[in-house]
Amino acid sequence: MITNWRILLLALLVVSFAACGEGSSERQMNSDDASTAGDAGTGGSAAPGLGGAQGTGGNPGGGTGGMPAGAGTGGMTSGKDDGGTTATGGAGGRTAAAGGSGGGGVGVGGTTGSGGAAGAGPAVRVVGRTAAGPVAGSIQYAWPGVNIQANFMGTQASMTVNNASANNRVTMIVDGGTPRTFAMVAGQSTVSLASGLASGAHQLVIWRNTEASPGDLTTFTGLTGFGSGGALLAPPDAPARRIEMVGDSLSVGAGVEGNATCTGGIDAYTNNYLAYGSVAARALSADVVTIAYSGIGVYRNFGETTPTAASLTMPRRYPYAIPDTALWNFSLYQPQVVVINLGTNDFAPSDPGLPYETAYVSFVQSIREKYAGAYFVLIDMYGGMRLTRLNDILTALKSSGESRVEVLSLNAAQNNLGCNQHPNVAGQQAMGNTLAARLRVVMGW
Repeated sequence: MITNWRILLLALLVVSFAACGEGSSERQMNSDDASTAGDAGTGGSAAPGLGGAQGTGGNPGGGTGGMPAGAGTGGMTSGKDDGGTTATGGAGGRTAAAGGSGGGGVGVGGTTGSGGAAGAGPAVRVVGRTAAGPVAGSIQYAWPGVNIQANFMGTQASMTVNNASANNRVTMIVDGGTPRTFAMVAGQSTVSLASGLASGAHQLVIWRNTEASPGDLTTFTGLTGFGSGGALLAPPDAPARRIEMVGDSLSVGAGVEGNATCTGGIDAYTNNYLAYGSVAARALSADVVTIAYSGIGVYRNFGETTPTAASLTMPRRYPYAIPDTALWNFSLYQPQVVVINLGTNDFAPSDPGLPYETAYVSFVQSIREKYAGAYFVLIDMYGGMRLTRLNDILTALKSSGESRVEVLSLNAAQNNLGCNQHPNVAGQQAMGNTLAARLRVVMGW
């Protein structure tokens, strides 16, 4: 069991506020060793459970970019910036090793706060819910689709990572080329991501395909080994568009690369990079954060007739950065669109009835409290009574005053040709295309 969790900032470069006032947050992580980080800046203040900033002084180190889990003059999570105002993460600043006034340095890198100016300097960009790892500067994550983005100068690149099991699969893309998917080994390892590249600047994306349900926690420490004269560069810019996907195995991308035989089990064919939410996000040049879990429902999970107090349905798991241990700070990622695809497992034994509708309405309303400006898309997968219930839910939401919500059917786009009757690559691609087309219309994207 991991203790003393601290919520880290989500890795998104800060973009200009939209008309509705939405901001985003950035998590930048420097790949240099933690010992290169500077002292905690003068703006740091203690924030137990949210980063624990160092005060003035701190341990020896070069620069003023902030100690591990410390703060520079830009302010720490739940601390104060150097202007005396409350700052979610610190407005602006460079990463710790870059020697700037780091906005909430975390381990081996700095972060900017929600609404602050983007920091400069060598860093990676991490998109998705994460929490502090057990080693200074490391991060941990479990939800599918968490991805690490970086720019570097060199001819090669490796990452230092620790996987709880050998189930974890990742997709890696260099310079926007052909995605390459491979399985990780269990335990601590240094994984070669690219080699033999032409000398110069390159871009790298590392995408977690595996879901959280097998317990495949990943601990990422950093990128290394760029070759002679190589170095990490400033991270890629963040897009202005942000999506959150909430769902079950269909949203995970479970079994997408398999077929009816599914030899070796569904985990070997699960690939969130190919899931419809990821497909739509790439088509729309948007960031996407996926909160999805196989077998989960909004009222009851797969195989349950009547949920119990121990039933970990999506409303209970949704608040976590790491299910079900580290809570998430929702101010760190404010999506413009929330796509919810829940009900397949609720309907697995039979029609769940009105309790399903009540639970669904309550869940949407709870998310609305976190995302004031988001547009909700409620996904219908199979039509019939499921669509009837979903339309009832839509009516109830609108009757309660919710106006930014609609139902979208993916029934015609999906197929059941992957593992265990899940959509295969073609099915997920078609679903993603349908979702992207609708968002272009309703969001003007």
